[in-house]
Amino acid sequence: MSYAERLTTIAQTDLPGLVDEIRKIAVFTDLPQEHLEWFVSNCKEARFATGEIVYKEGTKAEYMSIFLEGRIFARREAEGANSPVFIVEKGDVTGFLPFSRMTQLTITGRAEEPVHLLLFPATLFQEMFQRMPVLGKRLVGLLTDRVREVTRNEQQLDKLAALGKLSAGLAHEL
Repeated sequence: MSYAERLTTIAQTDLPGLVDEIRKIAVFTDLPQEHLEWFVSNCKEARFATGEIVYKEGTKAEYMSIFLEGRIFARREAEGANSPVFIVEKGDVTGFLPFSRMTQLTITGRAEEPVHLLLFPATLFQEMFQRMPVLGKRLVGLLTDRVREVTRNEQQLDKLAALGKLSAGLAHEL
C-alpha cells in the first residue's frame, strides 16, 4: 500500500477524541479549542504496523507529522547501516516543519511498534500562522531545536572519526 493510500480524512465523529489527543502534546496543550479543531480537521490520519516504512528517504516532504502513538527508528539509508539512528515517538512533532528548506525526506523510518499519525499539509502553513500565531512560533522553536540537535550529532560523529584515525595511527606506530 502506498503512502498516499494510507492517508485518510478525519471523520467529524473522530474530531473531539483527536483534539483531546493532541492537547496532550506540549506545543498544543494550551491552545484554544476552536484552533485545535481547525488544525485537526485539516489533518490526514495514517497508521502503520510494526516493521512498515513510515518515511522513505527521497520522498517529497509535504506534511508535518504529529505522533499520537508508536515509535520509529530512522536513518539515512544512503549512508549505510552505520548512519546515526533518529528516534521519533509518541508526542513528537516532526516531518516538514514551517520554514524548513527540506524538499525531500532525508531519512527512512520504520515503525518499531504500531504508529498512529496526524499529518498536517505544508500547503496550509500560511493559514495556520494567521489563525494560530502562537503555534507557529512554537513550531519554529522545534525546527531550531532540530537543527541544533543535528549539528551536535554531526559534530560528535566528526570527533569520533578523528579519534578513530588517531587510534589507528597510534596502533600503527606501536
